[in-house]
Amino acid sequence: MCKTTVTHLPRCTPAPANPDHQTRSAALLENLGDLESWKGNPEKSSTYLDEALQLYQKEADTKGIASVLRKQAAAAYRYSDYGQAVSMATAALEHCRNLNDPLGIADASFTLGDSLYFRGEEDEALRVLHEGLEIYRAHGNDVGAAMCLERIGELQRWTGRRDEALSTVEEAVAVASRSGNRFGVARALKTMGALHIDRWDLDKATETLSKARRIAQSIGWHAGLSDIGWRMGLVKMRSGDYDEAEALYQDSVSIARQGRARWALACGLQHLGQCFQKQSKIDEAVSALGEACLLYQELSRPQNSMEVASTLAGLKRSQGDWDGALFWHDHIIAMYRSQKEHRKVADHLKRKAEILVKAQRYDEAALHFEASMATRSDNGDFGQWERRQLRRQLCAVPKTAMKWERRLPLLCDLKKLQRRQPQLRTATLKLPIPFNSGEP
Repeated sequence: MCKTTVTHLPRCTPAPANPDHQTRSAALLENLGDLESWKGNPEKSSTYLDEALQLYQKEADTKGIASVLRKQAAAAYRYSDYGQAVSMATAALEHCRNLNDPLGIADASFTLGDSLYFRGEEDEALRVLHEGLEIYRAHGNDVGAAMCLERIGELQRWTGRRDEALSTVEEAVAVASRSGNRFGVARALKTMGALHIDRWDLDKATETLSKARRIAQSIGWHAGLSDIGWRMGLVKMRSGDYDEAEALYQDSVSIARQGRARWALACGLQHLGQCFQKQSKIDEAVSALGEACLLYQELSRPQNSMEVASTLAGLKRSQGDWDGALFWHDHIIAMYRSQKEHRKVADHLKRKAEILVKAQRYDEAALHFEASMATRSDNGDFGQWERRQLRRQLCAVPKTAMKWERRLPLLCDLKKLQRRQPQLRTATLKLPIPFNSGEP
């Protein structure tokens, strides 16, 4: 951001220089909202942008409405609210198409594509980003072209097309450098550093990320500093320098908290937890990973959330904390159920049953083994080897001993007779297993 803008724009009153001092300036409110978003103040940003939108709507200023919608989408993206960003960017895109505003279409396409990527919709994200790139190139807009190229490179990296990704990101650096766009250079270098990490070229990764970090510091790009920081920590982790990695992760987490950048915070916490785990700092690892898991869930990143939850379940199991392990397995099962991933539901029901056996909760263990078998059978995914293995495990579960109160005549009260039955939760496999084993 321009230092002059950051210093002086907030001092301006959102009213034009005219006799009617009660009239609010929609354009100034819009710019103030964008500025507050950059500064990491989502509440102030939202207030300004909402008021600007209302004024534009009152004036039936379609161009102003489209402009505010684009800024609202960008603000939601910076706050890692990718669902809201997609909604706002889609609305902005529609308005810009109606206005036949090509650069507005490109801007909205960039934010939409970037947000779709973070929601796991890679194919649609690539299509939208390529559309924006073509428009930027046609209008000689190097700033926009560099942003799209960097995001396309990141998507190619994420989908394993590393050679293509490196070529794309190198082009992004060249285009951003040509136009003097230091922000674009820093973004592209950050992604290039990640590619070097993927290739285990740690020297190049360190050099590239250090350059990106210096630029980010000089322009005040705090969200970028957090993102670059945890990537530099990953380099140190792969080099076996856990103390230095921990310091970098801690710094990344602190910057992300301050800037309320939830995606960068979740990533930083996940890697910090893994660093603690490597150093056998189990309690610290559980704390960091637990927060990361819940953040990923808030951000609608179920795969990331389940990956972290699996690590947490393993850590709790290694501590002999059966309730804690069961809690995280319940979280994973619920997530896979919501995605209709039946095989994975069955796998984790089996793992949960194994923990219940260790916790000597044999009735529940038997039911979970049975539920795993039923889930596989109901979905036609049950091989002979898996069937035999689950049956062996089920048969190996110790039987619950019946506790007889005292001998009674045969013609006794039915309720008293029922009290002699083992305390099973259910006698049928078709009922859902309750996932409420408690919090860790």
